[in-house]
Amino acid sequence: MEKVVSKILKSFPPETSHKLTIQALKVSKFIYQNQTEYNNLKIKINGLGFDNPIGIAAGFDKNGEVIDPLFNVGFGYAEIGTVTPKAQYGNQKPRVFRLDNDLAIINRLGFNNHGEDHFLKNVSSSKKERVLGINIGPNKDSTNFVDDYVHLYDKFHAHSDYITINVSSPNTENLRDMQNFENLDLLLREITQLRNSLTRKMILLKVDPDNTDQHYAMLINLVQKHKIDGIIATNTTVSRPETIKSTNKFEEGGLSGKPLGDLSDKVLKFIAKETKNELLLIGVGGISSARDIYKKIKLGASLVQLYTALTFNNLSFLSDVKFQLSELLKRDNFATISDAIGIDIK
Repeated sequence: MEKVVSKILKSFPPETSHKLTIQALKVSKFIYQNQTEYNNLKIKINGLGFDNPIGIAAGFDKNGEVIDPLFNVGFGYAEIGTVTPKAQYGNQKPRVFRLDNDLAIINRLGFNNHGEDHFLKNVSSSKKERVLGINIGPNKDSTNFVDDYVHLYDKFHAHSDYITINVSSPNTENLRDMQNFENLDLLLREITQLRNSLTRKMILLKVDPDNTDQHYAMLINLVQKHKIDGIIATNTTVSRPETIKSTNKFEEGGLSGKPLGDLSDKVLKFIAKETKNELLLIGVGGISSARDIYKKIKLGASLVQLYTALTFNNLSFLSDVKFQLSELLKRDNFATISDAIGIDIK
């Protein structure tokens, strides 16, 4: 049945397919219950317990509509958003493109969402039975990006287990300029000053895959200076690997999916080596199998996130990769997922 539904969804344009998937998840409580978990995949980080290290990446549930269904499906945690202060349409359609031959997606959505008040209503009505992260970003017409981030942190810190500062989407004009030293130094200083006056929650920084080692070293320096808890590596890429075959590969926007894997892993490995695994690292980008997850774990990620893989698989994909990841750990004589973290960079 799932395969039939998946085939039908793929017959629609990508955004329509996504909306239908969200609607289907809203009734999934009648379908998905008591998903199998594996003891060797459980992990505890900064006092938070995860039944497994696999989360849904930001961008899937932009408005916090299906938090509980995502947990019912079996994700160990969920990162929702990106939410902006005001509702915004995003960029003009068409703005999402499937690259079927490459198991990839190009999007130039531009933080389309219903705004903070709608988002808060959805988050407040959810049970939040597993770890919940909220990804925040500025409105594209904002005159002060820093103020938007600080405002959103203040509004949502009490409703989440962690907050992700998204400074790396390629689809909001000038957003990646927030990764420059002066801008990021100011942003992190303002955010952490506010955090210090409130109940402390984890703050993560999501970075892009399109920069130099020197740039990532600068980011690490600022993250450590301001006591940011971790880094998500990485967002989508504006580059186009030569291996891509699909004819729409030159569409403008961020590329996600299988072709992003090597680039994302390179950034993850560099950050893990430089920080000696002292920061929480979440690996994102290019995951299409349990082996891809395992590779990121061994490169220093404590957790992973996926999204694009769901476009090319049905929801049983998650159950399959959890089982396969558990078996990979057993094969290599790791008692728990924690034992494998960073093993390939030590």
